[in-house]
Amino acid sequence: MSNADIRQEPSAQQQLQPYIAKRAEIDLSIEVVLLVVGGVFFLLFGVLLFLITRGMLPYSEASMYGLFVVFVSMQIITMGKTPFGDFLRSWFIVIIGLITAMIGTLAIFFPGYLSVEIRILAALIVFFTGALGLLQLFTARDKARIWMKVPGILQQLTVACVLVYTIELFLGIITLLPGIVPNRLTAMMCRIFGVSLFYLAWCIHVVHRQYRHGEKTAPSTPPSKSGFCLLQEASLTVGNTFNTYQGCLMILLGFLVLFNILGIFPSFNSDGQIGLLLVLTSLQLLALGQFVGSQVTRSWLVLAVGILCAAAGIFSCIVPGILTGIILPILGLQNITTGVVLLGTQIVAPTLYGIRHRPAEPVMLPQIIRRLFLVLMLTGIMTIVFGINMIAPVFLPNLLGMVVYAILLPLLIIIMGLLSLILVSITRKLQRGAATPS
Repeated sequence: MSNADIRQEPSAQQQLQPYIAKRAEIDLSIEVVLLVVGGVFFLLFGVLLFLITRGMLPYSEASMYGLFVVFVSMQIITMGKTPFGDFLRSWFIVIIGLITAMIGTLAIFFPGYLSVEIRILAALIVFFTGALGLLQLFTARDKARIWMKVPGILQQLTVACVLVYTIELFLGIITLLPGIVPNRLTAMMCRIFGVSLFYLAWCIHVVHRQYRHGEKTAPSTPPSKSGFCLLQEASLTVGNTFNTYQGCLMILLGFLVLFNILGIFPSFNSDGQIGLLLVLTSLQLLALGQFVGSQVTRSWLVLAVGILCAAAGIFSCIVPGILTGIILPILGLQNITTGVVLLGTQIVAPTLYGIRHRPAEPVMLPQIIRRLFLVLMLTGIMTIVFGINMIAPVFLPNLLGMVVYAILLPLLIIIMGLLSLILVSITRKLQRGAATPS
């Protein structure tokens, strides 16, 4: 081998690095991620239901249905997929999704008060999704009629859709009319349904890879402002969608904590609360690669960790009182690490770099950038304090006093939710500014 060849090898390796990194990244769409987590939900519930029926495990039925409604709501918010079909993801659809998500969240937090209502809502969602899904699958011109004519993955996609919609139809009837079939049969159908969701997720993932060249790219210009604002398409990225729901969740949680301290509301289900937070963490990891305030490559190991977190959160919502002592400190450490990383990478590091590399002339940052830094700094500090409270719930009361703590805790949670919504607003403005041609 010549010296010229040896000198060329590092350059060739550098050119291949982006390609290797891209190959290492497992690109899962939000639709595939929600289907996979839904498959974990039904598969795990099908296994647990056997033990629950035998009296070997406690069971929070309303919390389980509430978590399912939250999953459906995430589909509505992120993709515009509703039980009645696919719609333009307008602000009206997003608001409906947020309302149903809050209903599901309340059922998770207060499982003893919304048990009948949330079961009926979940049953209607499953029933109409299955019935109308089957109807649209065979009547729409761009679905099964075309897919069955193309050998390969599109035919498998048709089979997966038929399987999922058919089981949903029966599960909706079983949920709407409890007791008409034995719990063992229900558990078996849930396990089959979970496997069917995995199969459907795999088919959609393969279709996206094979037909990616035919996908339409979103225009770089901002959406039109004509027409009624609620019917316009919501310009929310997947990350902003998660932040919007998380902001609404934290505001709701803060008021619930306040009303609980004042004695207006009863104590809520802490197992469901931490389970829901862990499921949200897994969704962000699987869909965006976001974990503890940093961006990670979505490798198979990362996906396995995300699925494991989702399973633990789902288990905590369905079976209360078992994983609380394990999940709570983990979530606390995650929040502390997230806050520290956020402050270090977004605030401290840019500030030190600016001090060490001062420009020749002073540069004034735009007001929106200064506002963004302030929001990120406050978010990092609040996240650290929230994590400390989760790990050592007696530390802050002893430090501040019970009265001050009772006032500051709900205020802290509400401010975290507001900061999340403000961050969404700022990032949307920055995206619109970047999309506007100069």
